[in-house]
Amino acid sequence: MRKLILLPVLAFAAPALAQDVPGQAGEVANAIAACKAITEVDRIHPDRLPAAGWELARRRGARSGVVVHGVYEAESDRVRIVVATEQERDKSCVVQAYLESTGDYGTLLQAVSQEIGMPERQDGYSYFWNDADKAVRVDPAGDAKRPFARFEITSLPQESAE
Repeated sequence: MRKLILLPVLAFAAPALAQDVPGQAGEVANAIAACKAITEVDRIHPDRLPAAGWELARRRGARSGVVVHGVYEAESDRVRIVVATEQERDKSCVVQAYLESTGDYGTLLQAVSQEIGMPERQDGYSYFWNDADKAVRVDPAGDAKRPFARFEITSLPQESAE
């Protein structure tokens, strides 16, 4: 069985946020669009997310109301956008969509492909989309108890017209 990837911030954020509702394809596509809008080659602009309907996430449970910096949620609360220190350093934006089970990864990708188009290539369980100035990569992440699809959005350097 392939070991799934887990970012340090997600290890903290996922249990703290107690999100168990699987993300729907349209919500994932909206989150990807929001990430594309804030991602530039030289900088990430998380300050633009609130205008697009994404607010800083808050913990649930005993510490409810405490803001989780670098993690954003929309009203539907099914998909998260992560722009933590690692993403700011790498100039990337991450969308995480929780799955009911690891077997739902392919089903979600098929549905997301209906929204954003078919991926250009595949490498194992990773799929890649490129458009004029942005790249999207998706990988399975989490673990068997808490699987999610991790979409990473980056800007592609533009060749200068000389």
